[in-house]
Amino acid sequence: MKTETSSDGPYRRSRPARAHKTATVVAQEIIDEMGRNDFVPGVKLPVEREMLAKYGVGRGTLRESLRYLEMNGIITMKPGPGGGPAIGEPDSYDFAGTLGLFLQVNRTSFKAIVEVRKLLEPIIAGLAAEHATSETLDAIRQSVADMKRGLEDEEVFLQANERFHDTVALAAGNTVFELLIRSLHRITDGVPLGVAYPKSRRLAVLRAHQRIFKAIEAEDIDLARETMERHVVEFDRYLKKYYPTAYDKLLRWSDVSL
Repeated sequence: MKTETSSDGPYRRSRPARAHKTATVVAQEIIDEMGRNDFVPGVKLPVEREMLAKYGVGRGTLRESLRYLEMNGIITMKPGPGGGPAIGEPDSYDFAGTLGLFLQVNRTSFKAIVEVRKLLEPIIAGLAAEHATSETLDAIRQSVADMKRGLEDEEVFLQANERFHDTVALAAGNTVFELLIRSLHRITDGVPLGVAYPKSRRLAVLRAHQRIFKAIEAEDIDLARETMERHVVEFDRYLKKYYPTAYDKLLRWSDVSL
């Protein structure tokens, strides 16, 4: 066994060396513990004293691991008496923020994200036609209705537009696709880059979404794929024609994590 020795005079004594854990390792152990205990949002984690003993690390390492989890939405830190770390509700906003950081560091263009959606969304629409439940169909139907009602208000319309793509991804029944599309859509509406949606464009999007919904509702997998593909290709053309500067612009983390 590896030992450490004290240097207090001639009477040196040996003690076991404690293995060094990084903050990342501790964060992983915390996540494992959360999974084993089926923790739900709002459940408080142990107090700092207990966590220090449990994970065998110093206060600095533990706090660094908690900050990392907090930055990613995994936990929240409640201030004041009775506060401390509690289980959060990480969602696509958290994932989009992390993704945006890596996209900027790797000098990724807005165009690259649009191309990914062009490939993924038709597949997802086909899966939605195959796996949609009555609940997810109702959610898609409602998003289309909200888009129609919000046609005169760009902000309201875009919120409903976002819900449409989110719920189609949800209806596909694949958590990975759902998380990716929800996150990518935070980036690809292009609003932080200056992309606007006049009423004529909003109307075209509404009609495309109506066709996509009908195909999904009819459980027509091929038609759902085709209508979604036409929709995302048309969006690509719209960007190239009216917003070529934004289309080729490099993404910034701040644009994604607003």
